[in-house]
This record gives sequence, C-alpha cells and structure tokens, in this order.
Amino acid sequence: MKKIFLWLVIVIVSVFMFGKTELVFWHYWDGENGKKLEALVEKFNSEHPEIEVQPVFIPGSDLLIKIQTSILSGQTPDFAISDIIGVPLILDTGKVVDLMPFVEKDNYDLNDFYESTLVYGKLGESLYSIPVSSSNLGLFWNKNLFKEAGLDPEAPPKTWEELIEFSEIIKEKTGKFGYELFLDGGEGTTWQWQIFLWQAGGEFLDSISNYRKSAFNSESGVKALQFWVDLTNKYSTSPIAPWGLFGRGEAAMVMDGSWMTQFFPMQVNFELGSAIFPYPEDGKPATNMGGEQIFIFEKSKAKVEASWEFIKWFTSTEIQIDWDKATGFIPVKKSVAESENYTAYIKNTNRLLLPFIEAQQYAHARPPIKEYSQVSDIVSGAIMSAVYKKSTPQQALDQAANQVDLLLSKE
Repeated sequence: MKKIFLWLVIVIVSVFMFGKTELVFWHYWDGENGKKLEALVEKFNSEHPEIEVQPVFIPGSDLLIKIQTSILSGQTPDFAISDIIGVPLILDTGKVVDLMPFVEKDNYDLNDFYESTLVYGKLGESLYSIPVSSSNLGLFWNKNLFKEAGLDPEAPPKTWEELIEFSEIIKEKTGKFGYELFLDGGEGTTWQWQIFLWQAGGEFLDSISNYRKSAFNSESGVKALQFWVDLTNKYSTSPIAPWGLFGRGEAAMVMDGSWMTQFFPMQVNFELGSAIFPYPEDGKPATNMGGEQIFIFEKSKAKVEASWEFIKWFTSTEIQIDWDKATGFIPVKKSVAESENYTAYIKNTNRLLLPFIEAQQYAHARPPIKEYSQVSDIVSGAIMSAVYKKSTPQQALDQAANQVDLLLSKE
C-alpha cells in the first residue's frame, strides 16, 4: 500500500514539475487595467496548475512592431492581443492559429458576441482572433453651460437638427461654442466622421468587394461631410481649433470615447452628461468601435491548446463581467451587457457609461484590412479639405475615393 501511495505522489509531483505548459502572453494594458490583468492571470494559473501564463507588458506604441519583428525572427509569444486595427496586419503573416476547430470542438458560443466585434478575426470560414475588450463613441455635454443657456440640462440633443439648434442657442446665450469637432486630422478625424456617415445611411468601404473599393463618396457621405462644413462654416458653432475645448469648458458638447467616463469626471469642473450620439431625423443611430482582440501563434500542440484554454476562460461571461467592471471597457458579449450583476454595478458606480453600453448594439466596425491606416489618412485629408473650403464635400470625397481605389487595387 505504501508503495502505491509513493508511486501516486511521484506521478502527481512529476505532472506539476514536468507536465506544466508555460505560456508567454504579450499585451499593452497598463495602469489599473494592467493590475487587473495580472490578478486575473494569477487566478487562472491557480485554477489551472497544469498551465503557467506569464503576462509580458509592452507599451502600446511598440506592441504591433514588436509582434511583427517576432514573427520575422520566429520568436513570437504563445499568444497576444492587438488593437483591432492591427489585427489584419498580423493575420496577413499566416502565423496565427485558426480557432474555429476549437470553437466547434468545445461548442464555444460565438453568437453571444456582438457581430461587429468578430469581423476582424474572420477570414472565410476561419476565425483567427476573439474580442476581449471594446469601446465606442458617444455624446458628452456640459450641464452647467446648458443651464446657463436656458436649456434643460437633462435633455441632450437627439438629432442633428437639435444639435445645430442647441449649439446656436448656447453660442448666443453663453458665448461658448456649441459642439467640438475633432479637426486635428488623422485617424481621430476619420473615426469620428465615420459615425456621421453611418448615421446618414452610408458605408465607408464596399463590403461586397471585400472592402477593396471605396463607398464613402456617396450621397450619404456628402450629407455627412456637408454637416461638418455647416457646423464649422455656416453656423460657426464648431470651431476649427486644436482638440480640448470641451474639457476646458469652452464648448458645450463633444463626441468622445467610453473610456472618458473614467477620466472626464476627474478632469473637468462642471457637471457631465452622456448619451447616444444624435443622428439625423431620417437616419439611424450608430457608433464606432474600438478595442482589442486576442489570438494564438503557431506553436506546439500543447502550447496552442493551453493558450486556447486561457482564451476560453478569459472570454467567459463570468470573467468578462469582472474584467469590464474593473476596466470600464464596453462588453463584447450580450450575456455580459444583459447581466444583472453588471448592469447593477454600472448603475451604482458609473452611470455615464450606460449610454455607451446601450449603443454597442449600433456599433460599426472599421474595415478589417491591412491598408486601413493609409485609407484613413486619405479620408481625413478630404474631410479637412472640405472643412477649410478648399473643395466641396463631393469634390473632396471623389478625389479621396480615387486615391483609395488605386491603393486597394494593389494586392
């Protein structure tokens, strides 16, 4: 009997000593988000003694380049995250594992995820990445300036038409600007303008062509860009100025991200409100999605399977509720957004976040193409050209469409 017991002890110790699969996980979450990730990894490791995940922090500005370099050198981590815009570039290398066999084997419920969050990892019938966090854009308003202008501080504009009306009243009554546009150029400008495009019924790139052709120079695109031109030039309620007026109390309304529900309250000296962003009377609600996706690199079978175990655990509803409550990220799964545990927490701790959670059902994904950054720069240039009255909205968008079509025709 003693021999059998001793043999069992040796077997168990051997499993712990020699059977543990060690995994390296690259990410760029810092601050409180990084601390929460460390705590969750520690929890996972304690619950899965046969697996040891080592999270490695890499600054956000360096992560994509470091991943690309590691692929070239053959020294990739076992799994990693990336901002959604970087995912197509990483998948294009052919070094990422197709997760669909694991999804099918484990009956992993993809239907629980918002469809817009899944597009970055899909290539044909394959799925190469899973969403783990999300963010979107909405309206913030300065309740103090609303009161000063004689407006109801609890009733933000719900349409583009009301946005103009409220902005004019605010400027007349307070001398402050009504609405701040992001006119610093680059992706920030494109990212915000895309919402106006979608609200007007347009599309950014043609999905039927697999996003290889422009679609933004449509009637809807012209309507969206003309609205920006009118705000800045016709009504003069949105200044052409460096970003930051809203935070200083010099503009009454702004479009900004869900993450600012954590930061604005600490930065401003006025009462805040948040809402789903106004859309045209003949349009529809829309928002733009940000966030991160997680994926596995080609490694040994044991490492790939162990990495999948972590992803499956990390994206479970229970852990995602914990993760979203701690970080302020928007749920990527409907079961999280609809959880009484999660909604009660948000209502009691961060009511500013509620409209962003509600808006996730209207979230659009930016095109999942490796050339997206170049396309974004072209479009932001067109937007700025129209705002500065160097060309009409139609001329600016047509010229940008020609450039984008030429770019995307090159494979």
